[in-house]
Amino acid sequence: MSVRERPDRENLAVLSAGVFTNGVWDMLSVLVPLYAVAVGLNAAEIGLIVASRSVLPAALSIHGGIVMDQLGTRRVLQWVAACSAVLPLLYPSLGWFTVLSMLQLLLGLASSLAMSASQTWSMQTSHGDTRLLARYSIATRIGTFVGPVLVGAAWDLFGAWAAFACVSLCGAGTIASTIKGTPGDAENATAQHKPSARVLLPQWKPHKQAIMLAVIPAVAFILAASFLRNASGAIQSSIFVVYLSGIGMGGTFIGTLVAIAELSGVLGSLAAAPMERRTGRTRLVIACIAVSIIAIAITPLLGKFSILLIAACVVRGIAQGMSQPLMFSILSLEVPGSRHGASVGLRNAVVRFASIVTPAVMGIIAEIWGIEASFYAIGAIFLLGTALLAFAARRIQ
Repeated sequence: MSVRERPDRENLAVLSAGVFTNGVWDMLSVLVPLYAVAVGLNAAEIGLIVASRSVLPAALSIHGGIVMDQLGTRRVLQWVAACSAVLPLLYPSLGWFTVLSMLQLLLGLASSLAMSASQTWSMQTSHGDTRLLARYSIATRIGTFVGPVLVGAAWDLFGAWAAFACVSLCGAGTIASTIKGTPGDAENATAQHKPSARVLLPQWKPHKQAIMLAVIPAVAFILAASFLRNASGAIQSSIFVVYLSGIGMGGTFIGTLVAIAELSGVLGSLAAAPMERRTGRTRLVIACIAVSIIAIAITPLLGKFSILLIAACVVRGIAQGMSQPLMFSILSLEVPGSRHGASVGLRNAVVRFASIVTPAVMGIIAEIWGIEASFYAIGAIFLLGTALLAFAARRIQ
């Protein structure tokens, strides 16, 4: 195999993994709330069910990243992709709150680790190049564009079984992506151990080393920014779907809105490198976070106007797509290559924690003051947090 053919094949495999792993996550973001509404659960229960899929990722993302560094990113990706292919098929036959919560715990961990693994794989092959990371970000947007539309249409036309089967096929696509990688790279250059049960058991020392990465100012900034950036995504995958369903929007249209936001992220990713040169990474990341929060917090004001909902999704998607490669570029440059998995795991632990807090708090606010008030309240809270982060970033610089 030629030197040039090897990176091309590896990069294609990485992009393919980005499509499928992120597709699974966003498919479930649309499908699970729709299914929960169909079986008669209320807003608070739906918020808790959506939040539950981030509980184990919040607790185990760091450990997952450590395991990737020790065993190899692709090997771990194959394991969790297999779970992502099997577990979705269990949903349509179950409609109880407790059982759905348990499924969300398991599939949430598998699908989250799959995204972490593909993100780590992209960092290892890009070496901090924002342009290459932007290509990966574009690939993820393709998955998150096609996925919601596909499951939304499958839900409307064929029902729950067909929709969840689409998610399962996406998990199978991830497995195919790992096989497509160049031979010998299943255990990447950072892998330190042969497969063993001992490596899978959490140990304090590597966890401490991973957590200590937060002492690096740039990493601390990325962690805080990731928490805030995830706000719009967490809202989109929970109360956003419930609200639109409540005002009479169909599954296909809701899935299309989510897909439009994700497709618009392609434009943001393409513009990331040029905008970075003009404004700087830190300032641009903060601006993107603020825009994305505002764009989804005003959803109740736009609910009766489909064209305005679409416009807000476009704006939010561009902001989200622009910030992603910038954040991974900062991590890739500031963290040693042998710790990329741990850094991604640490970041994703923070992201999943935000995915627990946001829908749960919004669900409670919706039950007390109404679903529209929950958008405004959570938006104001996260905008205040963004302002504080901007102030702290200036002081650090």
